[in-house]
Amino acid sequence: MKFSKKWFILPLALLVACSSDDTPTTPGEGGGSGDVPGNSGDNNPGGGDAPGVTGVSLPSTANVNIPNEQYPIWKKRWTVTMKQESEGGSTMNLSLFESFPNAARVRWDSGDDKCFVTGLTQIDGELFTAAKNSMTGCTVSEGIGYGMLISVFNDDQALFNGLWDYNKAARKGTGGNLMPWKLVSFSKKLDYSSALDADLDVATSLVLAHYKWGDAAYLEDAKLIISELYTKGINPTSKLLYPGPNWSQKDVYNISYFSPVAFRLFAKVDDAHPWNEVLNAHYEYMQKVQGAGVTKAVFPDWSSGDGIPKDPGNNSITKTTYMLFFQESVRIPWRVAWDYYWFGDDRAKSILKNLSDFIAAKSNNDPAQIPQMAFNYSTGELSGSKTAGEHYLGAFCLSGLGVNSTWADACTAYFNQFPMSTTAGYGGMYFTQILQMMYSSLLNGKFVKPAQI
Repeated sequence: MKFSKKWFILPLALLVACSSDDTPTTPGEGGGSGDVPGNSGDNNPGGGDAPGVTGVSLPSTANVNIPNEQYPIWKKRWTVTMKQESEGGSTMNLSLFESFPNAARVRWDSGDDKCFVTGLTQIDGELFTAAKNSMTGCTVSEGIGYGMLISVFNDDQALFNGLWDYNKAARKGTGGNLMPWKLVSFSKKLDYSSALDADLDVATSLVLAHYKWGDAAYLEDAKLIISELYTKGINPTSKLLYPGPNWSQKDVYNISYFSPVAFRLFAKVDDAHPWNEVLNAHYEYMQKVQGAGVTKAVFPDWSSGDGIPKDPGNNSITKTTYMLFFQESVRIPWRVAWDYYWFGDDRAKSILKNLSDFIAAKSNNDPAQIPQMAFNYSTGELSGSKTAGEHYLGAFCLSGLGVNSTWADACTAYFNQFPMSTTAGYGGMYFTQILQMMYSSLLNGKFVKPAQI
């Protein structure tokens, strides 16, 4: 499904209904908030400097049936087990995973001929062309981190354990506890460098799994990752998270890697490192960057330690996209909204309010009119870079969580109209759909905070 073709079709009457204070209507469902689990527990444990607020609520149009319907579609399309690949004809050397026969991976669709899984002809009856094979033969650590979060929130322990096994196998022989960034199939490591947002999400998911399912092994492994994240991933002076352990001399940061919830959980289970200082440093930095931009709302994809947009120099961007609210920073609203939903931090509230008020105004308070081009952090102008896709829409909806109910209600109802596509090809859909699944899970009530937190 190409989101841009459906973006402008929401009937005005529906928008009016979703924006009112009357009983909300979710498209095609008719009043979808009844089954949504609520927030619970202390709103600011380990709380940083902000006292926090209570009663942060989901949108009134939240509908837990939406992610429940989307999850099996996402799982079938984007996850695969080693057993499935073996039965599908793979002749790869699987010795790296011989101790983890139940391993599962999230397929990544930005591959090339290095990602080709030799011998693979089909998976569960689906024929695999050479193009499909090379485009989904690789896995990146980010996908494992996201997949573990999605599976724990959707109560799928079997998939969670399979992805965890993949993570553990990938870490074998690296001399540490951080995952190599890129692997092909269940076979070999293509890039031993680590992307620390992935390790952060893996550790977070393991802590949550421990509290959800009660297995101490999850927490034991999480602590190993958490300790190494601090020693190799946190700038000892600024307390900011490096994009990778080998980035300490580059003076460039990615705010979409910053996860306040992770830092709070790490402070709870790891008293050997000052994670509350890390949390406070990240909020201070995020507010500094947001306030210094022309819009005082959007963020750049990459920025220096001084908070100035900066080319990361890793060939991931063009010469100008690093200063856009674009492919990287699309994840910032999710990370901040998650923290606000669970812990009610006033700093999160401020960041979200600035962003949601800006986006709502630029959209005439109509989610069907959200501009489908990226905003330039330095000029406030729209760029030529397209931002069409369910993941962008979900991010804009999350910006209003708990801070702009009119916007969040209407946007969530609109977002929920777009099903998890079952007909998309294998080009350019991994990132869209994994974030759609994540954002849908949060907006619609699957991010249930464990009682012990």
